[in-house]
Formats: sequence, structure tokens, C-alpha cells
Amino acid sequence: MSLLVTGLSHLVTNDPSLGQGPLGVVENAAVVLDGSTVAWVGPASSAPAADQVHDAGGRAAIPGFVDSHAHLVFAGDRTAEFDARMSGTPYTAGGIRTTVAATRAASDAELSANVAGLVAEALRQGTTVIECKSGYGLTVEDEARSLRIAGEHTDEVTYLGAHVVPAGTDTDAYVDLVTGPMLDRCAPYARWVDVFCERGAFDGDQARAILEAGVKRG
Repeated sequence: MSLLVTGLSHLVTNDPSLGQGPLGVVENAAVVLDGSTVAWVGPASSAPAADQVHDAGGRAAIPGFVDSHAHLVFAGDRTAEFDARMSGTPYTAGGIRTTVAATRAASDAELSANVAGLVAEALRQGTTVIECKSGYGLTVEDEARSLRIAGEHTDEVTYLGAHVVPAGTDTDAYVDLVTGPMLDRCAPYARWVDVFCERGAFDGDQARAILEAGVKRG
């Protein structure tokens, strides 16, 4: 069934050939949807007929936001870290470990409910696609659990076992874990791989090794 959305004061097409400026803005615009596909865009005066009509009442229409970097599988909070950063204290990834402890202690139900709430909030605010990383488990089972829970809410799931090195763990040994047994356990749940290349986390050579291992696993 087709739907004509009319009454758009401004429509951002992101196609300069369709409208004004680099964003291709069309004023007094309309959109025709055919099921879930945008079938036509342009001036409302030229809109084709459709099965149903919806008047947008002078609102603007813009492309939905694609969030390509979200950490939604977590528990606890980092207000103390936030306060420190606002006062000028340098950030060296230490706050991540605070969240790791809280996330490991949380139940599957608690983590999933938190993700569901955050995804719903994002959708209400215009996000149409959301990526979700692991990275607050940092053990084989906790990372796999995080990815499994993330996959209940989005298809865009990223393996971030290389978020930081857990306290008391040798860095080289942890890289071996992330590129070996942890990757083997987590790969079935993830579409993407990421690494935190930063002072206090992983250097360039380590990051390259981790990403290459992920690529080889697909």
C-alpha cells in the first residue's frame, strides 16, 4: 500500500540534484512511500496519487540518524569520572574499568532491559539504525553475553573485547586472548570488530593485530 506524505515545509534529500544546496532541500515538499521504500520525493504540487495521504502539518522531514557508535550493554554509572573530566583531569580510560565491574555483576535481564530502554529512547528521537558494542565484560563469557544481548535489539553488533586491558592482566596475554579464544566465542554474535587505540588502552600495532584477526574471522 502506498502513502503520500504531504504538507512538508522542508524536505532534506541529501541529493543536490533534487533540491537546493548540498543537502538537496525541497520546500513545500511531499514523499511517497511504497511499503517501506521511498518511491518518490519532490514538490507537493507534483506529487503522484497514492492509496493513503498523511498531512505533516508544515513539519520538516530529514533523514533518520544512523548511530554508528553506541555502548548500550552496561550497568552502573560514571558520574565521578564525568566530574573529574569537567574539572580538567586527563582521561586515561580508567573509568571503563568501573563500568566493567558493574556490568559483570548485572543479570542478563537487567542488561537487556537497560538496552531496550536506551534503544527506545533513541528511536523516539529519530535514530533509525543503531550500532551496539560489547567491551564492558572483558572475559570470554562476559563479552559473548554482551554481544548476545546486544543482538536482541539490533543487527549492527560490534565485538569490542579490546576496550581496555583488565586490571592485573598482561597486555600481550590479553591481546592473545582477544584475538584467540575470545574472538572464537564472540564471532558468531558480531558483525563488526573494533578496538580502543588510545593511551592507557591499545597501541597501533596491537590495534592492527586485533582488527586483522577480526577481519580473518569475517
